[in-house]
Amino acid sequence: MLDIGTMSTLLAISEGEMVSEMVVALLASTQISRFIRLGKAQGRALKQRLQRWRHQVNDTIAHTPVPPVLEQEFLLYQHFLSLSLPRLVAELPTLLSALERGSDFADEGRQLAHQLVDHPVEGTRRLLLERWRASLVGALLRLQQQLAEAERLRLQQELEDQIGASEELEQVLDPQRRTAGGLWNLAQGRWQPASLVLIRQYAAMLGKEPMLQEIAQSMGRSLHSQEQEDRPQPPQPTLIQESVLSDDVPDDLVGIHQGSDLMRMLPSEAVMLGIPELELEFYRRYLERRLLSYQARGTLPRQQLLPRTTSQGERELQPMGPVIVCIDTSGSMGGYPEQCAKALALALLQLALSEQRRCFVMLFSTDVASFELTDADGLDEAQRFLAMTFNGGTDLLPCLSAALRQLQAPAFELADVLVISDFIAQRLPASLVAQMDNQRARGTRFHAVAMSRHAKPALLRVFDRSWLLDCGLRGRLLRRWQRS
Repeated sequence: MLDIGTMSTLLAISEGEMVSEMVVALLASTQISRFIRLGKAQGRALKQRLQRWRHQVNDTIAHTPVPPVLEQEFLLYQHFLSLSLPRLVAELPTLLSALERGSDFADEGRQLAHQLVDHPVEGTRRLLLERWRASLVGALLRLQQQLAEAERLRLQQELEDQIGASEELEQVLDPQRRTAGGLWNLAQGRWQPASLVLIRQYAAMLGKEPMLQEIAQSMGRSLHSQEQEDRPQPPQPTLIQESVLSDDVPDDLVGIHQGSDLMRMLPSEAVMLGIPELELEFYRRYLERRLLSYQARGTLPRQQLLPRTTSQGERELQPMGPVIVCIDTSGSMGGYPEQCAKALALALLQLALSEQRRCFVMLFSTDVASFELTDADGLDEAQRFLAMTFNGGTDLLPCLSAALRQLQAPAFELADVLVISDFIAQRLPASLVAQMDNQRARGTRFHAVAMSRHAKPALLRVFDRSWLLDCGLRGRLLRRWQRS
């Protein structure tokens, strides 16, 4: 079966400009253009996505099968293109009969066929074939236009849904816009209103329990303060100027190429304007940018920001790694403690987004379930994470073992681990503690938030830093009294 890409190649046309026009139309959309103006990060991410979409649509259109009627007409055109003048005149009845089956060229073809019968000369034959080709090009371009327009409408609806999700998430999670567009990435994927309901519910916990936000901020500072002093300052951006080659500077003639620049067109191309039979061919080549022209090339100055190299003896500043959050969802953590734990995870998600770090969440009791909240399906992952519970027993061993395995992945080498639990559990085996010590030597830090005043001190001593947030009635009343 003939596809659009093959037929476009044989007819020497391109759909690239058409899809580029679709991108311009998307950028001109009121909601999308307003969103781009709100922030550079969101605008840059959206434009990159549109560029990827343009290549995908080009590929989709190229591999879409041509309708059978148009395919048969194109094959018939190729057959008649190879015929000599006498044979073509002899087979004209067959041609007209085939065109009557639904071709846009039927009426014009009938008139040109009668002219060819009356004046069987080469010029009339070429005119018939050229006009037939123009009709096929028009039909194919209309088909491409329909496909591109359908894809544009689909993407526009998808982007507008994502923009709406991003704006709603900002109202809930980031009213001060500290994440610099990170919530745009979180809102990708299949946006469901139910996702925001759960996120809004747990974000409200941050207002009820200010200590959760304090722990998140304190943890964020601790991730920086302990090593930041020992690290050198980041390289300073420096503006440099370099020369780049450009076809827009007519310094030297380097060859001949196809284009639409009439000032550099070869004289042999202009000859077609003086021949009536070839005048349409000239205009077609001009519109398709296929006129043979002189190719000139020169150099232009360009400025570029490059980081200043570090001085001798300095080490480059390493980026902060991801955050692995392990949340206890056992039966003893049910109710208010689990709500606080998930609210703290949302606060840490804000921290990860503002610092452009990955946030990996593990829910555990006697089993472990993992979610990455900062990937392309982060909103759906967040909904699954907030809605999930185990109601089993507390076992730290599977969760910490899974976290240690995750730290071996190249993308998580610099990660820090936070465990949120009531820490009413068995002592950790010495082999696991030894693995944690080995990981500490590589720069990982292990943090703990105890949700019960009955947490076992021996378990908390395994971690580099720990906080106590008593979620019992006594602790909640005490914090409320302290705030009043």
